[in-house]
Amino acid sequence: MVDIDGVVDLLLLFGVAAIGGWSAKGLRIPPLVGMLFAGLLLQNLPGKLLDDLPESWSVALRLFALSIILLRAGLGLDLAALRRLQAAFLRLAFLPNLAEAATVAVVAGILLDMPASWALLLGFVVAAVSPAVVVPSLLELQSQGYGVSKGIPTMVLAAASFDDVLSITGFGLTISLIFGDQGDGVTMSILRAPLELGLGLGAGVLAGGVAAVVPNNLQYVRGIILATLGLGGVVGGWILGFTGGGSLAAMTMGAVAGQAWKSSAAPVAIALSRAWSIAQIALFGLIGAAVSLDVVERSYIISGLVILAVGLAVRVAVSYLSVGGGTFSQRERFFVALAWIPKATVQAAIGALALDLARQQEAGRAAITYGTQVVTIAVLAIIVTAPIGALAIAKTGPRWLQRSTG
Repeated sequence: MVDIDGVVDLLLLFGVAAIGGWSAKGLRIPPLVGMLFAGLLLQNLPGKLLDDLPESWSVALRLFALSIILLRAGLGLDLAALRRLQAAFLRLAFLPNLAEAATVAVVAGILLDMPASWALLLGFVVAAVSPAVVVPSLLELQSQGYGVSKGIPTMVLAAASFDDVLSITGFGLTISLIFGDQGDGVTMSILRAPLELGLGLGAGVLAGGVAAVVPNNLQYVRGIILATLGLGGVVGGWILGFTGGGSLAAMTMGAVAGQAWKSSAAPVAIALSRAWSIAQIALFGLIGAAVSLDVVERSYIISGLVILAVGLAVRVAVSYLSVGGGTFSQRERFFVALAWIPKATVQAAIGALALDLARQQEAGRAAITYGTQVVTIAVLAIIVTAPIGALAIAKTGPRWLQRSTG
């Protein structure tokens, strides 16, 4: 039987998020900002307007929308540029994340008197960049030719999945250290990053190869197969707890198929673009709706904002340095650093897990306090960085990046 109340809530969210996106566009603000705040507003208004929306629906729709945008990103990757920029790409994928995680851990230890393990857990939660915000923002600039000649969109898009793998691996390791057997186990957590990267790349290459053999005259079949495999990669990664690897698999299969199809990939890319125009409303509305202000402890807000500000300052500085030594101008390097700000999906997914475990295990008042602090700062990270990062990308890209014509 169809859950009528759930359908009504979903339609309400979709409608309000669409209005939010349209309003933001009219104000020359990235539409995703309006969609995020629309979901946030509905979730936190009195009356519990979205209480009947099943969590399973939210998860399924978010994963579907994410798979669409990741496939689009993969089809648009310039693999030659990525090979040319591999040193800067690797630095960008790893150094800013580790630097921010370490900085957040140190500052949280000082301001909140967190133990080292909890502070590091918070660091990895906060440090993850959001593909859901970064990818569509960069694709919009790429479609207009900004930064394409130097491969900047390709480098940033490809690095996003690696950044997430690193954060989720670090989170899994610290969860294991804090809660013992409730996590993945220390050994598994240490092996997680190479395993997740290997599985993501391997599955992506294999699935992309399957899609690549579909003949040129079967464009609809190509699109259906690629979308199905992409969704399978993202969902499979979520089921296995390898969310970063699932994102990497979807982007990789898009890149492999696009490289094989070359110019004939345009019809599939157009179809994915049209699907995204609808899917993005659900994705950003649902991400906003995942943020419940009820879990925010007011006494930690000021400390949380200071922690975020210091962490972001270090992240931006390290990101700027990571892409130095090449052909990028200072403005292009600043753009990359600002594009590495947004946080949303990972924080919404894992921000509350440590608090849930602390309560389930009855780990004591201290552990619940630390878990509450982690949740509060994760929520603040989404509210603050997602709109600021999206605005920074949209406003600085056309000004600071060279535009290719033709």
